[in-house]
Amino acid sequence: MIISAGIAYFSNQFIFDQKILIPHFWGVYTFMAFITLLVYLASTYALKLDSEFQSYILLGAIVIRFLGSLILLLFYILKNKVDSILFMSNFFSIYLLFTVFEIYCLLLNLRHQIKK
Repeated sequence: MIISAGIAYFSNQFIFDQKILIPHFWGVYTFMAFITLLVYLASTYALKLDSEFQSYILLGAIVIRFLGSLILLLFYILKNKVDSILFMSNFFSIYLLFTVFEIYCLLLNLRHQIKK
């Protein structure tokens, strides 16, 4: 995650002539990182349980992440005047980046659980 933040910062500052990041990009990035961390912690907690509620906790954490992202999206659009294409590309690239990270970590944890 730190590497992707560095790539975004340096590409915005040194490579492109125009700004490719939305205003308050780092706030959005931090919020998504925080909510992904919470989902990851809930997922690892659920995988350590040997109960029937394991899948409910995993799905609930993913739904909470999705709803949190939608709430952030709503507040951001209402507070800031944004270029729609720039905003959509920035927001969904962050969302997909953290979703891939979450799925990767979940698969690593599930692989260890299956081997037991």
